[in-house]
Amino acid sequence: MRLREFKKDLLEGLFSLMLCNVGDFISGFYLHYFKPLLERVPILLALLPTASDARGDVYSSYGSRLGTLLHLGLYRRYIKVELASLIFLIISVNLWVGFLTYVIDVVVGKSFGELTSFAFIAFVSAVLSALAMVPATTFLALASFKRGLDPDNIVAPVATLFGDIVTIPTIVCSYVISQNVAWKHEVLVIAFALLAAGMLSVIAWRLRCRESAWGRYFKIIRENLGVIAASTCFSAVAGAILFANASTFLTHPGIIAIVPAFLEDGGAIACRFSARLSTMLHLGRVKPSAVPRDPWIGAQFLINYVHAAMIFTSLSSFGSAVALAGGGGFIDVVTVFLTVEAAGFLLTTVVSVLTYYLAIVSFKKGLDPDNVLAPLLTSMADAIGTASLNFVLSLVAHYFG
Repeated sequence: MRLREFKKDLLEGLFSLMLCNVGDFISGFYLHYFKPLLERVPILLALLPTASDARGDVYSSYGSRLGTLLHLGLYRRYIKVELASLIFLIISVNLWVGFLTYVIDVVVGKSFGELTSFAFIAFVSAVLSALAMVPATTFLALASFKRGLDPDNIVAPVATLFGDIVTIPTIVCSYVISQNVAWKHEVLVIAFALLAAGMLSVIAWRLRCRESAWGRYFKIIRENLGVIAASTCFSAVAGAILFANASTFLTHPGIIAIVPAFLEDGGAIACRFSARLSTMLHLGRVKPSAVPRDPWIGAQFLINYVHAAMIFTSLSSFGSAVALAGGGGFIDVVTVFLTVEAAGFLLTTVVSVLTYYLAIVSFKKGLDPDNVLAPLLTSMADAIGTASLNFVLSLVAHYFG
């Protein structure tokens, strides 16, 4: 691997990771601020990774499609279809998120609410987020394109950044609303009615005019809904781990403050690697093999570890500062720092190996890794990252305890 290419991958990847951390640090402050509420209602921790992942998947895909339409000169033709499909995905995916949260509550056995309550919180949170996210994502795609920038390079990471910033406050706001209203069932009936109306109206339109642009609506739903539903299941595992170990995480304010950034960075490291690996596989510069022998693969693993060293050191420093500001002593600060560092390198190792083999398998099966790996890897990183934090925290706390 040439030194110039190595340096380019190293610096560009580091810049995108640092950009994502801006929103994640804000999310960490939110978690620290809402800690008293989370201690009373820890099920909200279970909702956090799944809802955040759903936001990222839905809006990143939407922004990516807008970029393609703008490049092809088809934005005006398809924007209504895009918005209609976006609304359908927002409603359906977040009702699914509510159901997954209810399943977590039942499995862990703490019984914090009924299915309708979880569905209501997830749905209202999604609606509140959409009030900011839909116009912001659309405007960003249009504005960047008009200024000669490529929306493909800008919209997805910034949309993820916005999603991380709004997820926690909208979840808390939705929970407060759910505790003070008696019309949760009516809201859910309206949500399901909108889904049914959306499907029936487009089916009727398609029967009337088979060449209609609304055929794109079905394509978007068909290709997005299943992948997002599957990926959020992995994020639900992360939520279950947080929920089941809520007292442990909340005991260390510095740990709970870095959870959003920690999970986000693990997924970002995996996605950067998968995107580069997919390109090299398509170009024929890397040959699929059960044991990676190409020097380029080794260099990419090294880049992942350099990124991990810089990113997780900044996270551990941030978490240590939060622990200190929260009244923690020397032991608390050391516990947070060592936990984040060790868990970060463990996460990086697992997702790097996982990314390589998933890319190789999908490529050999005739699938495009660009289309299938990103949502799966970010969700798997949520589950692996949460498990890594919990495992390393228990070891460090036991040693220093």
